[in-house]
Amino acid sequence: MYNGPKEHLDNQLKGADMFSKQRAEEIIGKSRSEYQCNHVVNYVLNGNKNIGGLANDYLSYGQPAQTPAEGVVVVGKDGAHVGIFISSTEFIHSSSSKYQVIKANLSQLVFVFPKGYVLRR
Repeated sequence: MYNGPKEHLDNQLKGADMFSKQRAEEIIGKSRSEYQCNHVVNYVLNGNKNIGGLANDYLSYGQPAQTPAEGVVVVGKDGAHVGIFISSTEFIHSSSSKYQVIKANLSQLVFVFPKGYVLRR
């Protein structure tokens, strides 16, 4: 039974490996056509880019987080873009301007998510 995005996403990720920094490093530089923003987060969390949610589904993923940390998901308040932290100061996401998966510094959050963002764990 489908009860909305949070339950759907939580059910899909149940039993998954969860965060893997190694998987994150593997996809840096991959084409945006191969890894759209949700694919980046899905793959880093569970090893399969097609299992997980769309960007806006991550607005209700897990629990709110107060600070960036390894494995914390960052999602635009508008639900249009998502990335994942690989440390407390760096996150990866699928860049539309670079047309590939890139690693970005914490200071880039305001540019990547100009309408604001939320952190989820």
